[in-house]
Amino acid sequence: MEPITVNILMLGPAQDFAGVESCEVKLSVPATIADVKRILVERFDRLAPMLSTVRFAVNDEFATDETELCDGDKVAVIPPVSGGSQESVHTELTARPINSEKVREFVGGDPRFGGLVTFEGATRGENDAEHGELVRLEYESHESMAQKQIEKLATLAIERWGPGKVAIVHRTGPVPPGEISVMIAVAFGHRKEAFDASRWLIDTLKQEVPIWKKDVFEDGHIRWVEGEFKIANSE
Repeated sequence: MEPITVNILMLGPAQDFAGVESCEVKLSVPATIADVKRILVERFDRLAPMLSTVRFAVNDEFATDETELCDGDKVAVIPPVSGGSQESVHTELTARPINSEKVREFVGGDPRFGGLVTFEGATRGENDAEHGELVRLEYESHESMAQKQIEKLATLAIERWGPGKVAIVHRTGPVPPGEISVMIAVAFGHRKEAFDASRWLIDTLKQEVPIWKKDVFEDGHIRWVEGEFKIANSE
């Protein structure tokens, strides 16, 4: 069989160790994340020692060494975020429906944290007098920057209110009415920290993470949903 080509995206410190932001690798099939690791070790001497601490994602979904790859897949190299660890922070952009139970499981079960708060934002049904029912929202993102910004927010929340746990998952692509588009789950020592962190995360995410949405109506009409632009006072 013909070899496949996958795109490797280096995130955060991985860029410095590899010396590149992205690269392509060719793999014989069947190919897995384990094969990608082997090639990265051979190609990037300074990156090799940190590969045991990073996570990998394939097309915005976290992956294991056994995850099989297809031609054109995007593989992200995700180092642990500063100020947190793989055990305290989970962030994800996904084109699939959000599994809210898994998100809750990530922050739950730790006896140190008595305040657990979850926020779920779903597509709200809407009827436009001219264009009819809202069929779906469509989310677009600057993917690599959005992932970095979400990781940064999760880390800042732990630095400010922690110790604790934070999970942030955001949908991309089409999201029909009634489905969750964004979910934030936090666990901190007390309820005040948990409520404050959850509110700050959703408010700041909407302002600072490069994710855009547009309404799509039943007659095919598309309307971008504009955010709020803050203009500094010139005085």
